[in-house]
Amino acid sequence: MQTSLINPFGLHDADGYMWLKGNLHTHTTNSDGRVAPQARLDQYAAKGYDFLCLSDHDMITRVDTVCAPDNFVLVQGAELHPLNPFGGRQYHLLCLDIHEDMDSEAMAPQEVIDSVNDQGGAVWLAHPHFCAINILRDVMPLTGFAGIEVFNTSTRLAGRGEASVQWDDWSDLGGHLVPTIANDDAHATEAENRDTYAAWTVVRAKERSVAAIMQAIKSGASYATTGPDFHDISLSWIQDGTEAPGKFKATIRSSEALRVLAVTDYIGAEYTEQGKMFDRCELELRADNKWVRFELIGPNDTKAWSNPFDLALVQAT
Repeated sequence: MQTSLINPFGLHDADGYMWLKGNLHTHTTNSDGRVAPQARLDQYAAKGYDFLCLSDHDMITRVDTVCAPDNFVLVQGAELHPLNPFGGRQYHLLCLDIHEDMDSEAMAPQEVIDSVNDQGGAVWLAHPHFCAINILRDVMPLTGFAGIEVFNTSTRLAGRGEASVQWDDWSDLGGHLVPTIANDDAHATEAENRDTYAAWTVVRAKERSVAAIMQAIKSGASYATTGPDFHDISLSWIQDGTEAPGKFKATIRSSEALRVLAVTDYIGAEYTEQGKMFDRCELELRADNKWVRFELIGPNDTKAWSNPFDLALVQAT
């Protein structure tokens, strides 16, 4: 099991780390969005976001064509759509930190992924539940992905906004931990109140820069949310006795929650106080689990997703 994902809650303020909020998937009138690029940027900046990607379909909306406020970070990217040679539907690939346009529909998916990586960018599998992408059939033959989009506000409107099952399948089938992001995929206007300001990614970074934000999301130093906040996640190994297998203990501190789910590769755990709100909980996990990620259920059907933790690494420490 891969052990390279970083626990963002182990990165401290005293060392210069800060939390930054952003949306890495949104559209403008340069493709099928209903808001011009500058207006889209201005709206997200006014809502307190720290970073944004204007990820128009099949073309790069250049960051030098808009004017961002001081300390606001624009990530340049695009949503690309190579055809699927494996039997599934067409891919939607969120390609971040790229500078070269490409005719992705005329390219094989692996060729698109390789081209993005050669540019120093990163490819995220966008809303795979909405696209009916099967991990075994459509993803496992490919290499070079950075991670998966677990929640997408726009595709929630079609009843397929969350891709947590696909995320778990990928971790199991691929034998490595897959980091995640959540985004609006905004197309509508702000006044329509359909797909804006409802999902975002929170990164732990030392500076407000494209490089720092990209490093954070690729390394797992982040979490995804539609509202609730993780404040701390700590994991420890408890050895009950010389013959007992022992167990893992997880302690979660958060904004007010109704439920916390520990999702693992086999049997996880749930914490609830029967309808009462809480901001701290402890869960015990089986000794034979390989990895765990946490889902925080907040008020008004909101949710947050941590990145997965390698439990073998926890046990070793």
